[in-house]
Amino acid sequence: MSVGPFVEVADRVFHARFPQWDVGVGLVLGRDGAVVIDTRASAVQGGEVVTAVRGQFPGTQVSHVVNTHVHFDHTFGNIAFARATVHAHEAAARSMEADAARIKGLFAADPGDGPELGYTASDVADVLATRLREPDCTFAASATIDLGDRAVTLLHTGRGHTDGDIAIQVPDADVVFLGDLVEQSAHPSLGLDCWPLEWPETLGSHLTWIGSDTVVVPGHGRPVDEAFVCRQRDELGALAGLLRERRLIGMSLADAQHEPDDRLPYPLEHLAAAVERVWAQLAPDATRIG
Repeated sequence: MSVGPFVEVADRVFHARFPQWDVGVGLVLGRDGAVVIDTRASAVQGGEVVTAVRGQFPGTQVSHVVNTHVHFDHTFGNIAFARATVHAHEAAARSMEADAARIKGLFAADPGDGPELGYTASDVADVLATRLREPDCTFAASATIDLGDRAVTLLHTGRGHTDGDIAIQVPDADVVFLGDLVEQSAHPSLGLDCWPLEWPETLGSHLTWIGSDTVVVPGHGRPVDEAFVCRQRDELGALAGLLRERRLIGMSLADAQHEPDDRLPYPLEHLAAAVERVWAQLAPDATRIG
């Protein structure tokens, strides 16, 4: 094995971190092929992953790609894996085209604060130029990829960061990839497609097969352990409880987005979208979501 970005976290299971958006990519090697988990944010960046796999693991054929969820920094590189079968949850597949158009529109209007998130104007241009490759295979609850001498299991237990988050389990190595259901290098990202009231329960479901020795790989940051996932579940549970409380006592959306509370586990300025989602989900009228 030559030198490259992939670090072995368990037997023939690897993880690489890339500077743009600090996104992680997983790699699982088997006798009959390999699985790449998430593909970065553009055709160019996906091609860099292909090159890294070829250089570090000569002769390896990437037979499958798995997207942990719909967001561009985990899916736009799919196009670089021409010979691989792409897998995702059915909800992610349904919304991928619309979400791609949304993020391209946002970048076209405002490239954003690149240096803070590790990307450049060139990276944004690559995002805008990327042609979307949607999943070939989708599933509702679970699916299995057979690599000959080992199996990789894909599991959806509920909504959280998005409506199509999945866990990728490598049982023989005791490794679980959780995508952006867990983040290590920052607090969880609660955007306009998150499900704050359901996220803690979804993480709790995945904790069923995470033990004290399990290596848990987040979507952003370094691998973590069971205790880290438990803490993040509890933080998200506290957030869900506080937002539910604010909604049920009749606080206005604007007040809930700006009223400080020492019990909030994450900075209030990062929670505007989460508050909006809870207000809509608990609405008593036709504005209800989900």
